Amino acid sequence: MAHNSALHSNFDVDYVISYRFADTVSAEARDGFTALVQSLARVGLATEVRTGDNCSLLVFIKVGSDKRFAHEVYRSRVKEWLHGVRAAEPAKETQGTVSGQNLTEAERFRIIHHLITSPTDEGGAGVTPKEGRWKNVESIFPLHDHTFNKGWIKKWSTMTFLKVEDLDEIRNRFGEKIAYYFAFTQNYFAFLIFPAAFGFASWVILGSFSPIYALVNGLWCVSLVEYWKRQELDLSVRWGVKGVAGIQKKRRDFKHEKEIRDPVTGETLQIFPATKRLSRQLLQAPFALLAALALGTLIATCFGIEIFLSEVYNGPGKTLL
Repeated sequence: MAHNSALHSNFDVDYVISYRFADTVSAEARDGFTALVQSLARVGLATEVRTGDNCSLLVFIKVGSDKRFAHEVYRSRVKEWLHGVRAAEPAKETQGTVSGQNLTEAERFRIIHHLITSPTDEGGAGVTPKEGRWKNVESIFPLHDHTFNKGWIKKWSTMTFLKVEDLDEIRNRFGEKIAYYFAFTQNYFAFLIFPAAFGFASWVILGSFSPIYALVNGLWCVSLVEYWKRQELDLSVRWGVKGVAGIQKKRRDFKHEKEIRDPVTGETLQIFPATKRLSRQLLQAPFALLAALALGTLIATCFGIEIFLSEVYNGPGKTLL
């Protein structure tokens, strides 16, 4: 009974880090693990360690300092406001407390993951799995909420289409990317109903190579794209993520060529020349042209063979071919 209840509770654990040291010298593994725990503690995260399988340790992570975490939430929202994602500036009164910030589960996980993985100069622990000094860090992952998953599956098994409120629930639990995936998939499948029915009717009534079928299909594809653009915009406004693509996170593999000081904020900016970036992107052009030519040739060949067999060829085995 106790084991079953434990499976349905995460004990307020936010993330788990798998630290594997099978191929590492004992002293090096110990020093790396000590550095990992110290780095997490420095950014206000509490840890608990349990033994894993096959020479590994499981580091359970939860927020250890509510004040530090509330400050990170406030910083994140101010950044979104400065980039135009949020319409209003976050209230300064919420800077020291989490309770007044209307925090969703997905946002909580995102900010904690940012604390774990972002560079130290940005206020994070700088833990990057399988990279550099963190080569023994195998993975970073959250735990499943079994109670929520069970109720979610039971609810969805009786539904044909999701409502906007269901998408809101997915967004609050798993984030906007997952919610967008379900929204697009549902729209795509719904839009397939008409071309499936119209295609069967065209096969029965219009025959092969019908220009009417081609025209209607083309217009229906354009309608799907334009409808999804509109719904994507509506959802971005509803979820408060319109323009979020403008917030860019520095990749850990980024190598700048020079540094300049911002005259307004005074912060140091790392710059990579736009001309060099463009020259690297243009290297893809010959490959793209070659791939397009090969694909066009293949499609034209298939259509040519089909037309030849159905309209020109009258020899033996035509029915089979």
